[in-house]
Amino acid sequence: MSDIRILCVDDDISMLNTIEDILINAGYAVTLAKSGKQAVEFIKKGIEFQLILLDVDMPEMDGYETFKAVREIDRTKETPIIFLTGMDTPDFEIKGWEYGASDYITKPFIKSVFLARIKNRITVPVTTSNYSAEALEELGKVLTELELTVAKYLADGLSNPEIAERTNYTYGYIKQVVSAILEKTYMKKRSDIRKFLKEGKSNNKL
Repeated sequence: MSDIRILCVDDDISMLNTIEDILINAGYAVTLAKSGKQAVEFIKKGIEFQLILLDVDMPEMDGYETFKAVREIDRTKETPIIFLTGMDTPDFEIKGWEYGASDYITKPFIKSVFLARIKNRITVPVTTSNYSAEALEELGKVLTELELTVAKYLADGLSNPEIAERTNYTYGYIKQVVSAILEKTYMKKRSDIRKFLKEGKSNNKL
């Protein structure tokens, strides 16, 4: 799992160290940020993250402000974000969902439950070694990050249920994503995506 990197954002150094130990022992690669500003700087430097753990209550730039800033960066528009907070009132949790958070975890947490919820929200990275670089570049111009990930799985011959399992989205949602991919690329069937990504050949102009 060392190819899965998680960004942890919290102004509490003790909490950051605790989370780091838990995640590293579970096999994840970890990057720590002591503020929302530092987290945004890491992302803008080009570091790829498969999940972001974001504390809500931080000085200067709180979790909600950081969430908005992260979503404004192209490479993290689809990255799962889990809010972490010591505040357990319903209002804070509802606000987290309204912002579009993937999950909301209250501190202190149970280690096993914490890891299970993290695992459930991580999109498994897809290798790009067998794809046409030119085709990936073309698709990247018209597809979102999630759509591009699903397109790669389609090229590998995965079914919708298998893609749903890999990405931790529902079967119904993945079905919608596949339809969006075909519509945006003007392709008629899944095999067209495979041919384009593997061979760089298509009868359509993106």
